[in-house]
Amino acid sequence: MCADNTINISFDYGGVSLISHEYSCIFIHIPKCAGTSIERALGHHADYSGRGMQDHRTIRQLEQPVQLKHALKSKENILELLRRNRNKYRITPNPRNKLTVDESQYASYFKFTFVRNPWARAYSWYANVMRDDIHRRTYGVSDDVSFADFIKNHSRKNMLRPQTYWLKDYSGSIPMDYIGKFENLSDDYRTICTTLNLTSSDLPHIVKGAGEDYRKNYDDDTASLIAREFKEEIDLFDYSF
Repeated sequence: MCADNTINISFDYGGVSLISHEYSCIFIHIPKCAGTSIERALGHHADYSGRGMQDHRTIRQLEQPVQLKHALKSKENILELLRRNRNKYRITPNPRNKLTVDESQYASYFKFTFVRNPWARAYSWYANVMRDDIHRRTYGVSDDVSFADFIKNHSRKNMLRPQTYWLKDYSGSIPMDYIGKFENLSDDYRTICTTLNLTSSDLPHIVKGAGEDYRKNYDDDTASLIAREFKEEIDLFDYSF
């Protein structure tokens, strides 16, 4: 612990943010926001491109230094600290998921992310689970569970946590230098490429979605549930049903 009541934690995460020392950037990969395509474009899958290739660390998993006065102020923050320790011992098939940053790199690297309409994101994750036997077993759902029932049971949990869960640091601030939108993916990604001096702005589409209008899958109750559960990000990122 430092004299100013901060600690430097460099636990590695072996699970599901892309860190690129080549491009001096930190990408926070929120599930179902085109993050897999961005990871591929930035070379994160160069050593491994199978299941478990993605890096879904929160900014709190990478934050340096950690100020205890902030980190200990909420149950969620304390759980993130515990995850940093636990994940040190996890095995990840993608060695790039073990990359971390020191205090200087955390302060200077360009931090960016992409967000998505919460109603669209929720349905996209449901569709992803329904396409995947392993996901269904993990969630304990049958292959015919309705979208409405799935959301009632899994909203704000696991990969359907609020998008701000990935973005807030221990103080509750969002230290992103750039927040792109899934709905404006091509243009916003070109902005990223310009900022990082990438020579190509082509973005591969790796994970296939359902490609349909999410609205037709909602009834009034389910739409209202999303509006309540994800109100903060709806207001923050100016989304509507």
